[in-house]
Amino acid sequence: MANFNSVIFRDPFAEGTLILNDQGITIRNIDGTNNNLSQVNLGTANTSFIRFSSIEYEDGIKSPAGVAFDAEDNPLIGLDGNIIKRQPIPIFTIEEKDRLIGLGFNVITNSDNLSNVPEAAFVLLNPPNRPSTRMISNAISNLEEGESAPNANDLSAFIWNFGQFINHSTDLAAEDVEDEQADADNFPIDIPADDPIFGLNTPPTQEISRQTDGGLQFDFHRQPFTTGTGVAGIPGKVNNVVTSWLDLSTVYGSGGEESKAVRAFSGGRLKVFSAQTTATNDDLLPINFTGTDGELISGQGAFMGVGFLAGDTRVNENDNLASQHTLWMRNHNRLALELSRFHPEWTDEQIFQRARQINIAQFQNIVFYEWLPLMIGDIVTPYRGYQPTASPEISDEFAAAGLRVGHTQVNNHINKINAEGDITTIPFLSAFSSAHIQESTDVDSILRGNSQIVAEDVDTNVVFDLRNALIPGAIGFDLYAANQQRGRDRGLADYNQVRDSLGLPRVTSFAEITSEQLLANTLEELYLTVEDIDLLVGLFSEDAIAPSGAGETLQNLLWEQYERIRAADRFWFERSIRDGGFFTPEEIAEIQKVNLSNIIQLNTEITNIPEKAFLITSQSNLSSDRLLDLTGLLGQGTATVTREAAYDNLIGFYVIDNVNGTVNGINPGETGYAEAALTASVVEFSVENNLTTSNFEIDINSGTLLAPYIIKDGNMENFLDGQAEAYFTFEAANSDGMSHILELANGSANTFTFAFEDMTGLTSDGSDRDFNDMVLEIMLV
Repeated sequence: MANFNSVIFRDPFAEGTLILNDQGITIRNIDGTNNNLSQVNLGTANTSFIRFSSIEYEDGIKSPAGVAFDAEDNPLIGLDGNIIKRQPIPIFTIEEKDRLIGLGFNVITNSDNLSNVPEAAFVLLNPPNRPSTRMISNAISNLEEGESAPNANDLSAFIWNFGQFINHSTDLAAEDVEDEQADADNFPIDIPADDPIFGLNTPPTQEISRQTDGGLQFDFHRQPFTTGTGVAGIPGKVNNVVTSWLDLSTVYGSGGEESKAVRAFSGGRLKVFSAQTTATNDDLLPINFTGTDGELISGQGAFMGVGFLAGDTRVNENDNLASQHTLWMRNHNRLALELSRFHPEWTDEQIFQRARQINIAQFQNIVFYEWLPLMIGDIVTPYRGYQPTASPEISDEFAAAGLRVGHTQVNNHINKINAEGDITTIPFLSAFSSAHIQESTDVDSILRGNSQIVAEDVDTNVVFDLRNALIPGAIGFDLYAANQQRGRDRGLADYNQVRDSLGLPRVTSFAEITSEQLLANTLEELYLTVEDIDLLVGLFSEDAIAPSGAGETLQNLLWEQYERIRAADRFWFERSIRDGGFFTPEEIAEIQKVNLSNIIQLNTEITNIPEKAFLITSQSNLSSDRLLDLTGLLGQGTATVTREAAYDNLIGFYVIDNVNGTVNGINPGETGYAEAALTASVVEFSVENNLTTSNFEIDINSGTLLAPYIIKDGNMENFLDGQAEAYFTFEAANSDGMSHILELANGSANTFTFAFEDMTGLTSDGSDRDFNDMVLEIMLV
């Protein structure tokens, strides 16, 4: 964890590396414009998704991929008024050709380039419709109600809820279909007559309608095309409402009304619901309100009857997502508070922009170097510098298939764990609309719970509730089937074609996709040929090669997009000032030390969380115990202490008998504990001047169990004379009963980092709870 001494102390405005109102030359524009100075609209909000693979609309323009009939077996009609016929499917091997002919299908030589893949040797003419996506969902996902398929590598629930937060930062398809277009744009999903959940006697609901023959279908609306596309000669495209950059548009917006609505315009801060203390780690998101169009700026939520307000309209989708939004809003405000102290001459705009810059940098670091390697494995490469010819634009394949991976990882419940360790289990369906966040401690409880739940594996299984009961208060909907249907709606290339576009070899059999024989057989029954598999289904069927359970094609698909975003971003945090960037090498090094666990500890009241938040607690991923345990370690090394406090504090460590903090038989909170603890002190540190850093050599007996302390504005003698107060890692020993010490690194690579708060929580103005008054990093040899 960094001490942020240079990233907070340096004045980039005085140096001229940040200049207000320069049209995005040195400060990232909210709407994403001017990131690329030669192509000023590259990656901006409200631009179309792109394709890196082929377009597979059946009419080449707009008719959904994979089908020529609707849910009631009525033929689809094209723009020219003629009946839609499925495009010929490319076939690449003689073996596959002979197999299909043996099944009675018409496969001929591709002599007239009948396929949109000219290199195909053969084509399958008049292929059958792909099955209903509900049929596919039922066939390949078999989890019963309450059942789970947990990740084999103990990834925590943070992997998917932080992933959703990332997803929302780069992808929001336009959905503003006019009411009069609704019927024409309906693309319903047929529910099989023998469906095990939604039988023929299921009454119609808001999401389920009756077909003319008495069958049932899920209503599903197509996404509107960008103006001027989806017409003769111009294939349909869909608008991306948010920017393509990893720029925390979820927090700051993408240039619409929400971007001003979220700002406090005071002290560089973002709005909060009710700032009852001077601390930033107990704030809630502001309350949602009506915009100039008469609609709520963010989507409807449960809080105060309207929900929360954030930079992204989807903030109120579920409790986990709202908690992530809250966390990063708090992080901005914590940074703004620090910056305002060290730069009192700065304006609101200067504080806001620098805090935003640092917040985005910390986010980018966590996305790329903590979250992404767990999602896709060791394919992530080091930063190679800014590439102005690269494009960050979000691909349809990534947005409408690859990023749906989180839906296979979602758990069927959320755990809320309060500060006392009490667990409340919430079915995921009950977490919609952020219904369980009413006060700041609820956010902390949800985040604690995420650290202790193993996420679901990336595979073809999706938990029962997401397939069968998605809509609260109504008979359900199948999100899994809807994900597949969206791919068809967007005319996505099939699984094998996307592999080819990624430079991967085409599979020639279903057994090459998965080693699970039953799944391979099921896929063959559903799809007939490997050349006609829905992209999403193929992605989720692959054998795992990454910790998340992701397979080869998903790995490459996600990396193709994220690598382009990083390369194309002129403001990427690793681009050094000396190379035209906006952070110094020292600042970059500080940012690279930040992980999600640090962000959580610094912006909540959570003091005990695994050092690697994306993994649950284990022997190799211990929760922070706020102790210096030298068991099996030499006590020799260096200590770096950074002071960001007005008080002349003393920090140190004392020997304890056990992890409960007992000293010579006296427990924390008992009479005489403070005196006994400080008498057992074995090492002390102080820094003479504020806003400075000092280095020390240390040599402590190996095998010792130590606890940290801080003496506020004094030394040992002042404390013993009653002229100064001491705070300990054990709340029971502190006069205000609150935590004053965090452990931000718990021994990984023999590094321990402690952060100290010197203000009491009982003073009239209250503690600021920023834990940056003294920061101590110990590196043992």
